[in-house]
Amino acid sequence: MLKLFRKKIVMKIILWGLVVIIVPAFVLWGGASSSRSKDKGPSYVGLVYNRKVSFDELSNALSGVRSQIILSYYNQPKVLDALLSNKPLLVKLAWDRILMMEEVKRAGIKTPDKEVVDALRSHPLFLRNGVFDDKFYRYILKNSIGLEPRAFEEIVRDNLALQKLSASMTKDITLSDEEILSEYKKEFGKIKISYILLEPKEYFDKITIDENAVKDFYDKNKTGLLVKSNLKGALPDRPATFEESKADIEKYLKEVEARKMLKTRSDETHKELLDRTGNRGETFVKAASKMGLAVKDTDLFSRKDSVEAIGDVPFIVENSYNLKDLELSNPLEINKGYIIFEVVERKDADEEAFAKEKEEYSKTVRESRSNLVMEKWLKGLEEKAPLAIKLEDADKYYQ
Repeated sequence: MLKLFRKKIVMKIILWGLVVIIVPAFVLWGGASSSRSKDKGPSYVGLVYNRKVSFDELSNALSGVRSQIILSYYNQPKVLDALLSNKPLLVKLAWDRILMMEEVKRAGIKTPDKEVVDALRSHPLFLRNGVFDDKFYRYILKNSIGLEPRAFEEIVRDNLALQKLSASMTKDITLSDEEILSEYKKEFGKIKISYILLEPKEYFDKITIDENAVKDFYDKNKTGLLVKSNLKGALPDRPATFEESKADIEKYLKEVEARKMLKTRSDETHKELLDRTGNRGETFVKAASKMGLAVKDTDLFSRKDSVEAIGDVPFIVENSYNLKDLELSNPLEINKGYIIFEVVERKDADEEAFAKEKEEYSKTVRESRSNLVMEKWLKGLEEKAPLAIKLEDADKYYQ
């Protein structure tokens, strides 16, 4: 199965929240040169405080981003694989990294050598039997990463500076006991829902994808279309041919079109359900039944639970907070399609457990608030930094 289509993972990566130590031994999309073709459009990526950002700078920032992802998810191979094969996401994060490093310089943030050494010596990747091993460290740099220690350590220095920038911007965040309890209830409270699920596969037979569209998609995305080795690492992943990619691309394009059709249907379905449950006094189950829709029920679940039938549990729970019991939700797009639901039962979180866990849980809430502050700040930086290219097309500007 091609890596691009294996499993859709909806994720939001907060760049400043990742601890960054290690960088992989490739630049941009793997072995390709980072030199830029003179015949491929703009001579720079964008402007940061009226300074032109070069393509080489973007390439270097991309290495830093990859390093953050690898360190943070090295023990979660599925997530790591999905992130590193998502080119648009990687380039977007690289651009954000450039914007943030400019702010580090303007703030005059410094990272002494001792802090860099301490970070390296405490990272589990370089430990043997719980102790930093210098020979092992240098072996990994030389044979697995392909960087000299000096270059690698400067990347570490920059990332520690980014952490300091985040800490300075969020140090004044305060939380009341009520706010912490409210978040705890959201995290550990449970709900039971009745729902209908509208799935895109219902439209697949009605959609025809032109082979030219499949070929066009392949030409634009072939650097990210890889056949994963089935030999547990004995062979590297390799680029997929058009024939190997064709069926998966067609299925993907069908789903894209099916979701457009499904969006219209979900809105119409929701409107009719509201009319039946509101104006006609029918129950959700009865109204759906008359419309030829099957209503299913879940057991009680929390934001941390897994409910295979619906997936995307945190998103669904999040959208249940402002619903009254038996109030119909708006159509929500999830990985499996569109869901419309009502909450039929709630179970509050254990307040005695909260009393024991409050101090530790408050750290989690504070981190979440910090991320929101940084997200808003970064969006402001992006709005002030005009781009000369489309980031998702960055690889076309390299030879």
